[in-house]
Amino acid sequence: MKTTAVNPRSSRGISNYALYSEAQSADDPEFIHIEDIRSRARLFDWTINIHVHPRMYQLIYVRTGHVRIHIDGEEFTEQAPCIITIPPSVVHGFEFGRENTDGSVITVSQLVLLDEQFQRDFPFGDELLRKAQVLSLRQHPDDTHFIEQIITQMEEEYRDNRTGKKQMFEWLLYSLLLKVGRRVHASHRPRDEDHYERLYRQLVQRVEHHYREHKPATFYAEQLHTTTTSLNRACASVSGKNVSELLHDRLTLEAQRMLIYSSVPVSLIAYDLGFADPAYFSRFFKRRTGVSPSNFRELRDRG
Repeated sequence: MKTTAVNPRSSRGISNYALYSEAQSADDPEFIHIEDIRSRARLFDWTINIHVHPRMYQLIYVRTGHVRIHIDGEEFTEQAPCIITIPPSVVHGFEFGRENTDGSVITVSQLVLLDEQFQRDFPFGDELLRKAQVLSLRQHPDDTHFIEQIITQMEEEYRDNRTGKKQMFEWLLYSLLLKVGRRVHASHRPRDEDHYERLYRQLVQRVEHHYREHKPATFYAEQLHTTTTSLNRACASVSGKNVSELLHDRLTLEAQRMLIYSSVPVSLIAYDLGFADPAYFSRFFKRRTGVSPSNFRELRDRG
């Protein structure tokens, strides 16, 4: 099975990639792919350029060496051993050290993670899907040993065709996600959510699906069976903003991503983000950032 560019330059101008270009047999684990970093990275001179997987979740386990990570405009370097989690639609890229870098890349269709039973039973779904994570394992040898064993078993199951392959592979994947979820949870040390924090989290999830539609606060209130007053209080409690500011922040973030990672004309970005008038989009963007879209792109190109 190989990774293939599908519509490699999307309408938004960021490279989109999908897996599963070859037909799967009935015994293959559905919607899951695993490969070693070295085999993939060597094909691209150890640099995986900026791209996005719209419907796929990735776990990158760096066993040895180091990696320079690019996630949504931020860049930093991490030494092995470490785990990197990339939720669907997060812009990312990697520059792996040539000398001794090795590890594994596990790619899972978001359909697996959005499955109703998985969502009901898995305790760390929101934490793993909310944003990308870079987790150092250098101070956690027990976790590293567990992850190493699980991934080794996953690779063996993936290569072989023993009876129960699909079920065993899914069990191993679930165990791996649980271990990574625990590490994410421990690194954040969150306290129990109160009512407003829960409502805010649910709102953010809805916004992610509808922000291009420019829905009003009343739409989200109806979706969450609450009032706009409660939504505004939840936003103020967690982020210090109101619902409108949250919606505008999400549109602005997506506009910045597209301006940074693509050469798509500003007018097309405006239409893609649901603005009927590119001039209005430019005024909106300038109010939020202090510069016009064109100037923002020029400043990033110079930097």
